[in-house]
Amino acid sequence: MTELDSVRENLNGFWIPKTDRNGQEILWLNFESNKYLADWKTIPYTDEIKQTEILPYKSCTTIVTLIKVNGKVQMQFVSLGGQDTTKIDQLTKTKLKIDGITYLKHKGYEFLR
Repeated sequence: MTELDSVRENLNGFWIPKTDRNGQEILWLNFESNKYLADWKTIPYTDEIKQTEILPYKSCTTIVTLIKVNGKVQMQFVSLGGQDTTKIDQLTKTKLKIDGITYLKHKGYEFLR
């Protein structure tokens, strides 16, 4: 397993900002196996979606790609507004820190796992 594979595996799933643990929106990163890109999707976390298993449609989501810069894995964001590269300050199976924001792993939706 490469370093990129390991980062992809740890990033896959649902995340919530540490400062908003009871929030109504979660981040969902769904990397396909053997690919290093995913949509950076912020989705509502509601009982209605749990019951209906239907997510609201959002067009033009930001794409995040894992890249190596100077031997370190970074996240490259591409959207209609342009692109930016961000280093990963911390990543474990349960915690992600980028741009000064700490995210914690979230249970998310069973039907999307």
